Amino acid sequence: MAEKVNRDMLVAQYRAKYPAGTVLELTAPINDEYTPKDVGDRFIVSGVDDIGQIHGRFLSGGSMAIIPEVDKFKIVTEKQ
Repeated sequence: MAEKVNRDMLVAQYRAKYPAGTVLELTAPINDEYTPKDVGDRFIVSGVDDIGQIHGRFLSGGSMAIIPEVDKFKIVTEKQ
């Protein structure tokens, strides 16, 4: 039960920190087999799902979820 409460709190924090329209920039590559992304690729957030993955699209093309605990990125601009 405590694990679920902690996850719910984390998801709420992510939703507050990364609202739709926020632009993120990768600080490390994502080595995805189908859509690899390089350092500097920018990502526009569309939302955060119930398990805390950040969804959106890359300006270079393609969409995928960014996983805050795994992927390395920084906020470039707040919600636009």
